[in-house]
Amino acid sequence: MLIKNTKDQFGILSKVLHWIVALLIIALIGLGYYMVGLSFYHPWYHDSLTIHKSLGMMALFWGSLKVLWTIYSNPPGLVANLPLWEVLAARTVHIIFYCMMVAIPSMGYFISTSAGAGISIFNLFDVPAIIEVNKEMRDLFINLHCYFAYGTGGLIVLHVMAALKHHLVDKDDTLIRMFWQRQGY
Repeated sequence: MLIKNTKDQFGILSKVLHWIVALLIIALIGLGYYMVGLSFYHPWYHDSLTIHKSLGMMALFWGSLKVLWTIYSNPPGLVANLPLWEVLAARTVHIIFYCMMVAIPSMGYFISTSAGAGISIFNLFDVPAIIEVNKEMRDLFINLHCYFAYGTGGLIVLHVMAALKHHLVDKDDTLIRMFWQRQGY
């Protein structure tokens, strides 16, 4: 299997980055949804926040790497014979995903470091605060972080439904191209 993409296939690095980022984002949205229902005094509140911050910084790292790799590696085109609305929808959703996979964890970083303290990553090392943001900016980032995450969750559902539609109804290679395939099949 090739590391780089070809005009017809995703390379191994694109597939690995896709699934790392996808699993991180899904875990973060689920954990974030759970966290907003906890009170400050709930026994799991602080631990879930620490895990969310650590996973969020991992998502920022891997998501940024995915965006850079996508720009560098020129992903394969969409499958042939798609209606124009599907081409436009696919391209729009992918652009939004790439923006959100950097924007959402970046906002989380600025929320978490707004008082000047860094973020501990699983108590292994700290990501330092690079700038302090004022209360108004922090509050704006909190709202955007939440709304963008929920919106991204909705787009993930549409993305999965579209992939399943291509696989089950259209019977094309859209879904298969993002999985590992055995050689000779």
